[in-house]
Amino acid sequence: MGQDKKQLTKLLAFVKELYEHPDNKEFAAGIRDIVKNDKDHQMLDDIPSLKRISSYLSLDYELDDKDFPDYSFIDEDPVRESLLADFREMLRYQYGTRSHKIDFPEFCRFGVMQIEMLVNYFFEKKYQSDLDRVVHAIQLTNPKYIPGDYLSQISDIPLKTKVYRIRYELNWDNSNISPILNGIEVRNRQSHRSLRLEKDKIMEYEKRLKDGKVWFYREDVPMFKKAVEQGVVSQDEMNEYKFQVWFEKQPYNDIISSIRSLAESISTDLSK
Repeated sequence: MGQDKKQLTKLLAFVKELYEHPDNKEFAAGIRDIVKNDKDHQMLDDIPSLKRISSYLSLDYELDDKDFPDYSFIDEDPVRESLLADFREMLRYQYGTRSHKIDFPEFCRFGVMQIEMLVNYFFEKKYQSDLDRVVHAIQLTNPKYIPGDYLSQISDIPLKTKVYRIRYELNWDNSNISPILNGIEVRNRQSHRSLRLEKDKIMEYEKRLKDGKVWFYREDVPMFKKAVEQGVVSQDEMNEYKFQVWFEKQPYNDIISSIRSLAESISTDLSK
């Protein structure tokens, strides 16, 4: 596998933390099987056992030189380590390392896991986990938002609702927020088994936009606002067109840049 002893020893601390967590019973059972089946029942800190555990985890040390987001502002070790682990998993689906295939929807899913954790962390820290204060802040920019009876913690608030609010908190514009909202849409459609690229729909919309003379031929893009105002397409159709065009490009770097910017902006805001 090529890992040296220093790398594998470093792995031990991480494996031990996972192994001892009460929510990871299946993982612990898998580790016990590896150790039990090793020659002479080697201990968990033996290098041969660690190599087999590394293979079991499908770790990719070649990803270590990638530019990870700076999560150092997060004091809680489990939260910070979870974010870093999710980013690493996201990269596996970008580069197709080890047993992972290149898969943009799965990449987005692990990206959204970080986004959701960062957004929840922001509201918990800024509002001292006071749910009423968070709801009030959301209603300042979204007066139609009414919390349901199910609401008992910040994580219960729909992610998009929180993202629209955090846009104002961080003074972001559409270019910052758009990849995040698209990533969430990928995750949501994937969860409902309704995610697919519809090139025919893209071509249909583009024909309608061009026939309706609401197309910038120089920039090769539609006049978004004018197209809706003139009824060439509805707002929902325009939103779907924009999502499909974005999804067709599979912009891995857009998602990564947005996650990095989100972490940096949250860090700056919370340090004020």
